[in-house]
Amino acid sequence: MTYINTVSTSKEASRITGTIKQKINSVDDFTFNILSNNPGFDQLAPLTTKVEVFNTKSKKHEFIGRVLLSSPKMTASGLVYKSVTCESELGYLNDSMTEYGEYHDISVRGLLELLIDNHNSQVDNDKQFEVGIVEIEVNLYRFLGYEKTFTAIKDKLINRLGGELQIRYENGVRYLDYLNTIGEVKTTDIRLSKNLITIEQEQDPSAIISRLIPLGNKLDDTDERLTIASVNDGVNYIDDEEAIAKFGIIVGSETWDDVTLATNLLAKGKEFQKENNRIKKAHKLSALDLSLIGLDLDSFEVGSYYPVINDLMGIDETLRIVEKTISIENPQTSTLTIGDKFVDIKDYQLETFSTAQEVATVKSNVQSAFKNISNLSVELTKTAQSLQGANTSISDLAAIVSANIEATNTIITNMSAMNDKLERINKRLTMGV
Repeated sequence: MTYINTVSTSKEASRITGTIKQKINSVDDFTFNILSNNPGFDQLAPLTTKVEVFNTKSKKHEFIGRVLLSSPKMTASGLVYKSVTCESELGYLNDSMTEYGEYHDISVRGLLELLIDNHNSQVDNDKQFEVGIVEIEVNLYRFLGYEKTFTAIKDKLINRLGGELQIRYENGVRYLDYLNTIGEVKTTDIRLSKNLITIEQEQDPSAIISRLIPLGNKLDDTDERLTIASVNDGVNYIDDEEAIAKFGIIVGSETWDDVTLATNLLAKGKEFQKENNRIKKAHKLSALDLSLIGLDLDSFEVGSYYPVINDLMGIDETLRIVEKTISIENPQTSTLTIGDKFVDIKDYQLETFSTAQEVATVKSNVQSAFKNISNLSVELTKTAQSLQGANTSISDLAAIVSANIEATNTIITNMSAMNDKLERINKRLTMGV
């Protein structure tokens, strides 16, 4: 085994720069740059060289896979290096093809074992899997064509049944588990002023249809379709009053070719509108993994849930990490992508109001502290004046008090800047920005 990046204080130790990206139900990737003086520079063969990244702090592998691409490059200054892209072990399932077949009343485990056995028969031993834990238990009717094994697993199982894949090692055997969900609910929080560095929140209302026109099957071999007008007071649409009050009238339609009764179409339209008219919230944040220095119990893991708290943005929720980017140079700093969360319009309005209140509370606290420090500054100034007018023998004490006044004025300046920033946030919230 050749080490291309080692934990050492020596200047001669092997080093690379790169990032690992971990995701759910996807092939993880690891990209890095390696200099020509690294002992592994000439050993990076596409599709054959195996790569492992082991975290010496957590004692876990962050990545196991193979080199996919290796591109030699040279900078303008003459520095020679390679840019390398690697893929994780799930990528091995793209090295095999399924065979045509029709399968009746087959279990999920049975279909997965059939796919993996076929895969194992086509690849080398170091790319093979054993089917491990399978938590989804239904009987299936499936056709298989000629496609990559990984594509077939996603299409025939995950996309239709849900569930998530996990690779697990036990006694040297590589198992492929098919679970309802991977990960756990963790107690370690991601909190402002503790380990949260940056956070972005996106609230996307673009899918809202405040006035829905439900359409059923075609009438009399024409392009005209069944509507709900006959059972909805003569109008062919359904209004979502809360959505209209918040966003105005946004017209859209949804078609059900198999619906032939207006009453059924009305029911389906109401159900669709209730489910569709929710705000999609997404978060992307960077945080310090304090478990690596013993200050937190849990590290950040893809699939697990963590409390995320930021009072200034009104965020206090338990959210799931669906993607994680790790820097090889700074493994304690992770960029985390949180899974989409959907909230009703009413909750969306309440959250906006709550955020404004939170900012107002923090602003009030800052202003109170600002006032107290200002009063302290006045008292210190008076004390200094009294001391300066007294005996010269206490001039040293007066100097100390003057230094305290200078430090206090610095604090006042910083608090004033924070107060101005909160004032701008408050104005933006009041304007609905």
